[in-house]
Amino acid sequence: MSTKQSRIILPTIALALMTVISAVAGLNVALPSMAVDIGATQTELTWIVDSYTVVFAGLLLIAGAIGDKYGRQRILLVGLVIFAAAAAFGFFQTDPESLIIARVLMGVGAAAIMPSTLSVITASFPPEQRGKAVGVWVGVAGGGAVIGIFGSAILLEFFDWNSFFALNIVLGILAIIGTTRIPNSRDDNAHRLDWAGGLLSVVAVAGLVFAIIEGAEVGWVETETLIAFGVGFLALIGFVVREFTAQHPLLDPRLFKLRGFSMGSLSVTLQFFGQFGFIFVGMQYLQFVAGFSPLEAAAHLLWLPLVVLPGSRIAGALSQKIPQKILGSIGLGLFSVGLFIFSNLQVDF
Repeated sequence: MSTKQSRIILPTIALALMTVISAVAGLNVALPSMAVDIGATQTELTWIVDSYTVVFAGLLLIAGAIGDKYGRQRILLVGLVIFAAAAAFGFFQTDPESLIIARVLMGVGAAAIMPSTLSVITASFPPEQRGKAVGVWVGVAGGGAVIGIFGSAILLEFFDWNSFFALNIVLGILAIIGTTRIPNSRDDNAHRLDWAGGLLSVVAVAGLVFAIIEGAEVGWVETETLIAFGVGFLALIGFVVREFTAQHPLLDPRLFKLRGFSMGSLSVTLQFFGQFGFIFVGMQYLQFVAGFSPLEAAAHLLWLPLVVLPGSRIAGALSQKIPQKILGSIGLGLFSVGLFIFSNLQVDF
């Protein structure tokens, strides 16, 4: 790998990851004006937002395996093209059903992008530099949502709600240009893909996420919610059984016996759960309780990436000297304190 290639890899990966993360949260800013303009119901608005997440989460495992087998740069490029094209389709739509389709297609692209970004880092950087590179990845994953919200809020000050999709198009195109200049890599020992396990993982994740979304919307004991939970749990059980017996599993459940893997997975899950929950509730609190405009609300959250992005670089360097269990525990502790303070903010001004 040339010096020029190594210099462009990390900025490109960061931009590709920010493209995916910003699309998760940025649309929340545009929902009020979107609802008025296209006459969408609350359920339709929910699915315009969450159809992206359902498809994205469901396809992650199989998309990552495809990238390892056929080339990480290639699947990253394909994902970015799908994402940008779907965003361009969404830009011109004026009815809820078409916007849901656009978000579904964006979710397909995002599922190909996100695992590839981390795979490219681990394949491109030597062990002594990998910690810092992963730190940047974590920082972008943490701060990208707020940056997406802030960018969307600025656009909405001057343009209509579909400018959100224009932002996604621009980010996607810039990431495509950078991706064409980074080397392709693949797992030379990759085996035949576990398509059955991939299908079960899609059904399991999509079913459970669908049930959680619908449960909050229509009720936890409604028929569609219970059916979705049932399908999701049955598929999850089937996935675990399949992975235990498959010759080349998509995700070997035995890995969770390793404390570092299982605790790391749990930590990342809790962090993303808390972070995106904070952003979702925080934006509503700042607008509906504190009375700020979308741009003012986004500006109040802008401190998050301004702390997370440089902090992730520092944490990457510190991980070479401080055991990860200590460093991670300190971070989770501070994160918990912040959420506790937020949960006790007043509602009267």
